[in-house]
This record gives sequence, structure tokens and C-alpha cells, in this order.
Amino acid sequence: MINKVLNKLGLILLRRSFYNSHFRLKNEFSPLSQLFYKTLHDDFFFVQIGANDGISFDPIYNLVTKEKVSGIAIEPIPDIFKQLEKNYKNHPNVKLLNFAIHKDQSEMKLYRVDPHKKDYPIWTKGTPSFNKDHHKLGNIPECDIVEEIVKCISFNKLIDKYSIKKIDLLQIDTEGYDFEIIKMIDFNQIAPRIISFEHGMRQGITNMAQFVECQNLLFENNYNLIILDNDAIAFKKDI
Repeated sequence: MINKVLNKLGLILLRRSFYNSHFRLKNEFSPLSQLFYKTLHDDFFFVQIGANDGISFDPIYNLVTKEKVSGIAIEPIPDIFKQLEKNYKNHPNVKLLNFAIHKDQSEMKLYRVDPHKKDYPIWTKGTPSFNKDHHKLGNIPECDIVEEIVKCISFNKLIDKYSIKKIDLLQIDTEGYDFEIIKMIDFNQIAPRIISFEHGMRQGITNMAQFVECQNLLFENNYNLIILDNDAIAFKKDI
């Protein structure tokens, strides 16, 4: 009865006991882990856009490596991609791709903290962005930002080129480009069962109007939505 009422409001009740019986991360409750295990099956397939090195602040690395699921992890910056290869070397079922996703360009400039600057915390390694002003959100001076040209393909070309037939989990973290990627999805062709993405409204990465537009698009395509501090998780209503 409670679930019926919550479902009408676009909400779902997740049981901590289910989470505890499968996966534990510093004793924290994780809706993404809950949904991962609720949808886990033999042919589970994920796509991660903005994989970074595969470990740092990564919400799915422990899940996909522990359960040995298949998928694709995408990271555009060459030196970080090498770290990604190292961290996934024992997981041949995960294909690693060295490019970015962009709606219409084959090359783009990414703006990142100069990797030769050693005084910055590790989180700055995960902040490369198409937005040249993105560094201002972290109070990083412009003199410490460098440009890097990366190869790009669109989301639809990714689907076609790698013959992706279904996506159980789409994980996105692109420092401000997440919604643009969600808008690229042809939900009639391929509708990921779970879409985990960064909204970053607290940091000013996106604003409320952009988030509401994203939310409405997901609602129109039969997703429920969990909103966390910096991230959001959309999942199909039949999960």
C-alpha cells in the first residue's frame, strides 16, 4: 500500500536490507547500488561516460568489477585514460574508449587543471570540462588551466559503431555536459534502465531551470527520479 502511494508521487521505497546483503560501501546507503543489484542479470551491460581513472570518486567501479559485468567506459584525456587502462587491466569484459561524447563535433577543447601542478587535491583530476569557465566553480585560477583537444563522437554514433543493443546502466559525469548527453538519447531506440548523472546544482554546474527541463524529459520517457546532493538517478518505472 505504501509503495502504491509512493509510486503515484514518482517515488520508490528502497530497503536497506537488500543493499546490506549484497554490497557495502563504508556503511553508507546507496540507491545506485540498490538499483544495480535489483536489475543485475547475466547479460547486464553498462556505459560510463566520463570514467576518469576508473577509481577516483567512481560510483560504479566496485559494482561492475565485483560482479564482472560487461560494459564500456569512456575517458577522453590520454594520460587519465592510461590510468583507466591500468585499473581495468584485469577486467577484459569492459571495453575502454579514449574519446568524448559531443552532440555534433568530432573534436573539442577540454579545459583541465594543469597536470604538472602538484599542489591541487585529487578531485581536480575529475573536473575537465567543455566549459572554459568551469574552473571558477572550484576557485582555481585561470593560469592553472590548460586546454586539451580531444576526439569526440555523438551518443548515437557510439550506439551504432559498437552495436549496443541495450543499456542497463548509463553512468554520466562530464562536468556540466550531462544533460546534453541525456538529450542525445533516442529513447525509442535505446532506453537505459538506469541513468545516473551529476546535476551539481549546489556547485552551480547546472541551474534549477536546466534540471527541471532534464527532469521533465525523463518523466516523459517513463522514468522515476532520485535526487541526491550532487547527483540524480533516473530509473525505468518497471524496475
